[in-house]
Amino acid sequence: MPAVLPRSPATPAPPKLPDKDRSVASAVLFVVLVALLLVASNVWLAWRARDAGWQQAADASRNLTHAVAQQIDAMFAEVGRVVGSVVYELERSEMAPDALDRLQPVLVTHVAQSEHLHGMFVFGPDGRWLVNSQPVQNPQANNADRAYFIHHRDSPSTRVAIGKPIVSRSSGVWVIPVSRRIDDAEGQFAGVALATIRVDYVLGLLNGLQIGDKGAIALLLDDGTVLARRPFFAEDLGRSLSGTPLFQMLTQSRAGIATAPSPIDGVRRLVGFEHTRSNALLVTVALAEDEVLAEWRRSASVQALGILLLVVVVGLAGGGVIQAVRHRRDVERDLTAARDALVLANDKLEHLAEHDGLTGLYNRRAYDQHIASAMARCRRSRMPVSVVLFDVDFFKKYNDFFGHLSGDECLRQVAKALEASVRRPEDMVARYGGEEFVIVLPETDAAGAALVASAARAAVRALQIAHPQSPFECVTVSGGLACCDWTDGAPDSAQDLLASADAALYAAKQAGRNTVLSLAGRGARAA
Repeated sequence: MPAVLPRSPATPAPPKLPDKDRSVASAVLFVVLVALLLVASNVWLAWRARDAGWQQAADASRNLTHAVAQQIDAMFAEVGRVVGSVVYELERSEMAPDALDRLQPVLVTHVAQSEHLHGMFVFGPDGRWLVNSQPVQNPQANNADRAYFIHHRDSPSTRVAIGKPIVSRSSGVWVIPVSRRIDDAEGQFAGVALATIRVDYVLGLLNGLQIGDKGAIALLLDDGTVLARRPFFAEDLGRSLSGTPLFQMLTQSRAGIATAPSPIDGVRRLVGFEHTRSNALLVTVALAEDEVLAEWRRSASVQALGILLLVVVVGLAGGGVIQAVRHRRDVERDLTAARDALVLANDKLEHLAEHDGLTGLYNRRAYDQHIASAMARCRRSRMPVSVVLFDVDFFKKYNDFFGHLSGDECLRQVAKALEASVRRPEDMVARYGGEEFVIVLPETDAAGAALVASAARAAVRALQIAHPQSPFECVTVSGGLACCDWTDGAPDSAQDLLASADAALYAAKQAGRNTVLSLAGRGARAA
């Protein structure tokens, strides 16, 4: 960094304040600092309380989601086992008429003993009702047009399938179909076994949970289809959320917490989600953000009012403190302490001002200072200075494909790889802006800089960050190298040096990217 020049002897010193004025000024400063400290501590405590309340709500949502997911998963797994046992008996008896007659009371018993079951049915290969649990049999009924029947007819899979909610033709109520294919002895399609779960029973389970007035609980298929939702609206049943940003977040892991507005009603909620283990189901428990933070807002308002009154009292008492200040030594001691605190704070602010908040590298401001200092030092000793300007290839496409959160994480990993490629303490890696990074190499000629740049480029590619939108199928960087060796025609200022590196970077992009080129056009393309 450039050295700070000492004050010129000709510069007049600031006038000294009289001891009495200095004492009053110090007392006023003390009162203001106390008020600011009270306000700052109140803000910090309030924010800590907000984080604690939010974390508590997140834990509650996560635990409640897990409990609901286990209960729902167990219910559907039980129904799946019942349907599987019915299919086993039918396939073993090859669907003989007497086997169907024996099965009818079994189906009635299963439905009678299960609160969640609405009915059980067996359909023939043409969709006719062969046997069911209904008290009145309808020999003309046919379900060949139902989506679950068509699925099993066309698919050889014998796995239990959970379908979209439908209106039962036998009773007119909403039900969730759980079905399985029946094969004959030759493995050909012989019909479908079906059990239907009452939607109102599932809603009864969800309505018994305390999630606030604006909370929501939803049961979905893994493809985003709504099976049941609280609050209940019939038009939501069977609705697909697969294309919404929230659903994309819910597919990133098996269970977790997300915060996003609802794609159904627009309310921003804290969403706990979990994919069930035994079935292709997704359970979400969402608490409204306004309700989660409502109590904290009330407490913070009362606390802020109390702090405001306390600050007023401190201000009034400060007038008396100003009159009570008598001793210059105590005043100077307070001023010294305040000065030390300000110096420490200034050092911290200076550190923050020189570093990029995302990657932790030096920022552009620090780069400008460092390159100016390095060139001035090397100009005196006639030593070369090299600069390598890097740009992440196809980064906008990466951002558009994966999203900005993944883009930020990509930049952090690239920054670490570039920083690890330099060894000397005087070398510098900085984030120049956006997806651009710059390496300053004092006392390094073009050949040495090319080695460092090639190693840096290789280190980034070695990360193997997937990038489907790149022809290299992973994240790569292109680099432009420029060297100031103080010969005729070489850039001899920081601006010219960076401009030369930028021109070389442009040439590297034109040459196909994932390469480093010098100003003279020499480059090392990646293997």
